[in-house]
Amino acid sequence: MTITPKQPAVSLALSTFKGGAGKTALSINLGAEFGSQGNKTLIIDCDLQQSSYRWYMTSKARKLITDTDNLEVVSVSPEQNLQDCLALAPPADIHIYDVSGYAHDRAVEVFKRVHAVVIPVILEPTSATQAINISRLLNEIAVSRGAPVTPHAAIWNHVDHIALRSNRAIPEVTKILSSGNVPLFETVIRKTNHFSDVVAGFGTLYTKLRAIDANANMAPSAKRRARESVLDAIDQIKGLNNEFISLIGA
Repeated sequence: MTITPKQPAVSLALSTFKGGAGKTALSINLGAEFGSQGNKTLIIDCDLQQSSYRWYMTSKARKLITDTDNLEVVSVSPEQNLQDCLALAPPADIHIYDVSGYAHDRAVEVFKRVHAVVIPVILEPTSATQAINISRLLNEIAVSRGAPVTPHAAIWNHVDHIALRSNRAIPEVTKILSSGNVPLFETVIRKTNHFSDVVAGFGTLYTKLRAIDANANMAPSAKRRARESVLDAIDQIKGLNNEFISLIGA
């Protein structure tokens, strides 16, 4: 008997055909943000490297992810049937797909399922051209199905704070995205050790906040500074969250 998986209220894909653009970090942190709002969130790791799944299992082993995080991750390898895997997955309000960084059948399969696609771009022109390729693929899928194009937009990811003011790649990448009619979110995800720590298997940004609050040896002033730094990173993810909601709402 075939089991039909329950459809989530919201689903999105984090995808880019450019390696090293940080889609897994965005998948994890956006998933943690949705979870912090009380939404049962499931990350479906379709990437060959299985980075999201590895992060989850490592964080769980370190007891840094709890039931209160409302976040789970399942792995789907290329040879597995996506529909079958989802039928066996935990129920969730939100699905986030971490999709491999190249064009393939699984990416097309995912793109047909989601409400929106978020494309991380970095300070390299090839990152923008690959974003255009995703946009073209989404348009081709829409034509083949006789359906509207799935909403999608690019987001600056892993950008150095100084680069925001002086790096000449920013206007160049922006120009390429504009030429391909790929919209760009206003939110910028800046480079910080907090995101690196998370991806290395140390829970979420909210795990960091809990650790700071529980540290009885930290002076109040130091605790305040530490919290402000983490909250700044959280605010960036909240910005992406809000823009994503606006994207599917539009």
